[in-house]
This record gives sequence, structure tokens and C-alpha cells, in this order.
Amino acid sequence: MTDTAGLTRHANAPRRLVFRTTTPDHPDAAPLLADLEREYDARYGEDLGEPASVELARWPAEDFVAPRGAFVLLHEDDRLVAGGAFKPYDDNTVELKRIWTAPEHRGRGLAALVVAELEAEARRRGFRRVYLTTGPRQPEAVRLYRRAGYSPLYDTARPAEEVGIHPFEKLLGPAPAPDDGDGDGATTALDAASRAALDRPVLPLRHPVRWVAAALVLVLLLNLVETLFTNEQWGFPAVGRWLFSPAILTGLQLTLVATALSAVISFAGGVVVAIARLSRNPVLAGLAWGYVWLFRSVPLILVLVFLYNLGSLYPTIGIGIPFGPQLEVPTTNLLSDLAIGVAALSLSEIAYASEIVRAGVLAVDHGQQEAAQALGLSRRRQFVRVVLPQALRSIVPAFVNQVVGLLKASSLLFYVSLLDLFGVVQNLSSTYPTDIIPLLVVATIWYLALTSAVSVVQYHVERWTARGSVRTLPPTPWQRVRAAIRRPAPLARATPPASIDDRTVS
Repeated sequence: MTDTAGLTRHANAPRRLVFRTTTPDHPDAAPLLADLEREYDARYGEDLGEPASVELARWPAEDFVAPRGAFVLLHEDDRLVAGGAFKPYDDNTVELKRIWTAPEHRGRGLAALVVAELEAEARRRGFRRVYLTTGPRQPEAVRLYRRAGYSPLYDTARPAEEVGIHPFEKLLGPAPAPDDGDGDGATTALDAASRAALDRPVLPLRHPVRWVAAALVLVLLLNLVETLFTNEQWGFPAVGRWLFSPAILTGLQLTLVATALSAVISFAGGVVVAIARLSRNPVLAGLAWGYVWLFRSVPLILVLVFLYNLGSLYPTIGIGIPFGPQLEVPTTNLLSDLAIGVAALSLSEIAYASEIVRAGVLAVDHGQQEAAQALGLSRRRQFVRVVLPQALRSIVPAFVNQVVGLLKASSLLFYVSLLDLFGVVQNLSSTYPTDIIPLLVVATIWYLALTSAVSVVQYHVERWTARGSVRTLPPTPWQRVRAAIRRPAPLARATPPASIDDRTVS
């Protein structure tokens, strides 16, 4: 591909544009193909009869490599900004494909530069005609090709949607003679219009309504913050005294124990109930459905109070032969107050957790289970080793939301004589009526801290379960902060692999 003359944004900001020849299956081409798929699906959906992924995978990678094809990426200061490709159409014609510009670099004429480079490469390889097509909802592409000298092979008077796919062609002249140094610019691949487009600054789109809304929200937030510092009724000195008091910490410990036990039991029980609901056994499926129906219908406070008074209904609990001998123990000796609270929380949460697990299992592609069956795996191993690990990506976010709700629902334990965090605050409020607001603030602070800790755990678990579905894991918040503080100067790009051919467009 041809080197051309130098381009600059302005006198003090030089830049380096580099064409690199690669292949569609090379990792460097992945951002281009991913953004093309996203944009095609956003513009057309299923209107063209197939998703973009089918179109992008229609031709093998060998069609886009020399000597018959080409796949080029345009880098600016080592950032991918544009790209395109061509493949053979017939003995004398190539077809342009995958013409793309990064969204943040559009409006600069980079696509015209890519088209010119592909035309020059096709001309050097002996092709004499270029053919291409574009969709009815890409008017910017139609303008690009018509400005570049392409002739439409359709009735331009008809509406774009009526035309459908827009075909174009262009006849290629002979390859240009090499520059003889006389300054006439015979080998310059960019015309004056392209140079002017590349020299234009890229201005961000303005959003005045967004800024006005942000200003109003900021004003309201500042007013709220002002009341926190100017209203003495908040009693922040008392908040500091109560925040780490032994009574508060004891209640906090009970909240953590009840929540942790209930979360583990409810998840395990939810998996069992979900498996039963998905079972082909009508008895198991019916019983699981009835369980979910019952405990999703009954309020948690009612379950707590009912279990707390279970001894009045069943003074003893036993197991044995129905209507025969039974091994019985007193109910009051079997269930402590904490056991009653955990049991009530778990029974209610199992119903919700089972639906979360069932939804996650159903979200796994059925082909995965068919593949596991083809390998001869038992049904248990299919579920444990194939289905459940993939379902966790859908299960984790929803279940962690349930855990957050469970953390807050534990405050109801106060109504069955368990002094959790909220119960301790209620008791202290009765003893110290002047500190009601500070004590409520203390409870709020601890609930916020616990929920934030659960959210951090959720983030890392989601990141861990996403390892098999993304090429590169997103940076953690700490990594983002560290990168923002360091902000190293951009380094020169390392020498690319031998399969990538660099051509500088300056």
C-alpha cells in the first residue's frame, strides 16, 4: 500500500496515520467487527431477514487475504480509528466490505481514506472494477460512495426503503506512475477535500438539556448537604457516641449471622426447588410449584409470627409412621428464637431464590445441554458441570439483590423478640428518647455499610463468572482510579507481528 504525504491537525500537533494489513480473525480486527455488528443490529434488527452476525460470518477469512483480498486497519497514534476490506467478486472485480469508522472519529473523512487505500491496492493487484452494496438506512454511506465517484446501480429517484440494498460500482483506471519528485503530488492518495476533512477538529455533540438537568440535581443535592451541617437536630455528636457502642455492635452481629445463614440456606434450597420445578416428575414439579406459590403469597412478618407461635399449634414435633408410633420432642426445646428467625427468613427467600435459579437455567442455550448429552454425561453432571456454571452469570446479580433485601428484611426479627440491629435501635430509642434521630442515623449508616460490602462482593463475583464470556475483563474500580492517577505518556507501539503489514499515511 502506498505511502503518502504528511497530514497534521495543526502546526503544533502532528499525528501519524498508519494502515496495517491484517486478517478478519486477527485480534486487532475484533473491535471493528464487534462495532459493525452492534451498529447493523441497531439500525436493522431482523428487518433484513438475518442478524448482523450471520452477514459478518458469511465469507471465510481466506477471502480477505492476499493475493485476492485485503483487510486493512487504519491507526492514528496507535489507536484504531477506521478500517475496511475487499474480497474477489469476479476475475476483474473486487467487492468492498466492512467499511467502518470508530464512532468518536466520524466526520473526518477517514472512511474516504480507507476506500481510497483499498482502491489503490485493488488497482495494483490488477483489478479494474470495484463493486459494493450498502443498506437503505445508511445515507452517510451513500453520500460517501457517490462523492468517491461510485455509480449507483439502482433508481436514485425511488425511496431508500423501497430500493432496499443499494449497489454501486466504480471502474478503476491504471495504477498511477510513481512520483518523480517534481512536486506535482502524483502519488498522493488524498485529494484536497479529504485533506480538509482530516484537518477539521472533531467537536463533541452538545447536550444543553442534560447539563440543565444536572445543574438542577446538583443544586438540590447541595441544599440537602447544607441541611446536614446546619440542622442540629441530626445530633451528629450523639451519632458518634452510639455508632460503635457494645449494644449496637451486638445487634449488628445478630443481623449478620441471621442474614448469612438465611442466604446460604435459601440459595441451596432455591437450587433444590428449582430442580424440582424443572423435573419431569409431576409430583415433584407440583409440590415445588405449590411451595413457591404459598411462600410468595404470604408476607414475611406473618411467617415469622406463625413460626414464633408454632408451639401453641404443635406442642411437640415428631417423626415416625403416619398414624403410628412417633419420635417426639417439645417444640420449645427444638427451635430457639434465632432458629425460628432464620427458618422464617429462609422459607420465604427459598421461593424467590428458586425462581431466580430456574430463570438462570432456562437462559442457558439448549445446545449446551444437547452437547453434554452427546458426550454421554449423566443428567446430574450435565446440570452441575455444564448448565449451572453458565446459569450463574444470570443468577448472581438477581440473587445478590435478594440478599440485600434479606439484609433489610432481617429488621423484622425484632417482632419475634430477637434484638438485631433495628431491634437494638428501637429499644435504645425507648430508653433515650432524646436520641431517637441519632440512633436512626446510626442504623442507616450500618445498613448502608453492609449493603455496600455486599455490592463489592457482587461486583467481583460477576467479574469472576464473566471470564468465559468476554475476551478482556473490565478493570476494577481500584484499577480505574490507579490508571487515572498515573496517566502514563503514550508509548510507541511495539513492532507488530509478521502477519501485519504497516503502511504509513502521513
